[in-house]
Amino acid sequence: MAGLNTEPGKTHNEALQVAVDYGYPAPHHKLLVAILDPIHHSSEMKKRSLLLCGLLLMNLPLRAEFRTWSNPSGTTLDAELVKADGGNVTLRLRNGNLTTFPQTKLSEADREFIKNNPAQAAPSSQTAPTPTVKADRKAKWLTKMDKAREESKETGLPILVLFTGTSWCSYCIKLEDAVFSQKAFKTFANENLVLLLLDFGPGGATKSKDDKKLQEEFGVSGFPTYFLTDASGAKLAKGGYNDKINPESFADWARKSSPAKK
Repeated sequence: MAGLNTEPGKTHNEALQVAVDYGYPAPHHKLLVAILDPIHHSSEMKKRSLLLCGLLLMNLPLRAEFRTWSNPSGTTLDAELVKADGGNVTLRLRNGNLTTFPQTKLSEADREFIKNNPAQAAPSSQTAPTPTVKADRKAKWLTKMDKAREESKETGLPILVLFTGTSWCSYCIKLEDAVFSQKAFKTFANENLVLLLLDFGPGGATKSKDDKKLQEEFGVSGFPTYFLTDASGAKLAKGGYNDKINPESFADWARKSSPAKK
């Protein structure tokens, strides 16, 4: 800080230069300048003020701002922009997890926001391991959400969350016979899905507190009901049984609903 200007009005430029040198984004520049520009006191006091503001700025996160994103159907998501490239957009949720969508699944207002704010994308603070799917992977039905999310993070695959009642629900049994028991579905799941089975008793009864909590969180009142989600828990799509469903139509639904693969 040696040689700090003492003339009125010079503090503005110095504050701005300090913020730029430290790599802080524009909103932080404004904070530093707003504090220092009006101050016309001794050089020593200016030094202390600059040091104090520098410490404050070092504790401010270097990230884009959180905002509400939505798709054409009105589903919303609170997140910040990380990057937008190749027709996809990557968002960081408030819990720190990342999720990637095709930009075509965003509202027109969100696509315009990305177009007008390319510099807001915040670099990840650390490089996460690249999700990989082993060539010989065999998808198995898991029964715990935390295990499913862990596998989803490792593989980069979405989670198929199935609420069913195979011991009493006739449509659940039909869905099992028409889709999930078929070889074509199993082959598709090996490469494209993490599977989570939540099997309820008659009328939706369950002794599992975790399953009951998930039923309430997903708003499930009828069986069978299934969802496609990402590792962060963001819901991508919802489905149920129909008399024309088969492994091929199910796979088509899952592909269209899944985030684009990198």
